Amino acid sequence: MVIKQDGKVIEPVNDVYDLKKSSFVFEITSNNLEGFLIGATTNKDIYGAALGLYNGEVPWFQSTGMAEELYNKDKELLLTDQAPSYWYYTDAKDHRFDKNPKGNLKQWTATRTITRFYDVMVDQPVDLKDFEGRVYLLMYEPVYNDEYDLIGKKNLFQGTLRFKD
Repeated sequence: MVIKQDGKVIEPVNDVYDLKKSSFVFEITSNNLEGFLIGATTNKDIYGAALGLYNGEVPWFQSTGMAEELYNKDKELLLTDQAPSYWYYTDAKDHRFDKNPKGNLKQWTATRTITRFYDVMVDQPVDLKDFEGRVYLLMYEPVYNDEYDLIGKKNLFQGTLRFKD
């Protein structure tokens, strides 16, 4: 996965991505992965606990993923300490990314444009230009047992989004 802003790839330094307070894009290329969970929070402690070995005490791992709007209608990223979001690609008519992703179930490329955050905890959208602080992101593939209980995870991407004027 890469993060782009103004058409340029943003290179992280120690997993920190410095972004302007304007829209940015996640560009995701996937092989044999239909979907994944993404935790996004302003709480560094939750993020830190989620990064390491699987720990069932982490709030993100205690809830199933929240499905978002089809086709990224609101161009937003959900911020919540309670549950991850579920982003997936089934086909061109069933996905959680910007319109016109390319590929098939086995191999696909998609973008997700972000123009604002949605703070689930206070039920409020926050425009990027008004955002203060950092967002901690973990994208992971869940591992379930036969009862569909989460028993592990495979980290796919981690990073801190730091916004500057």
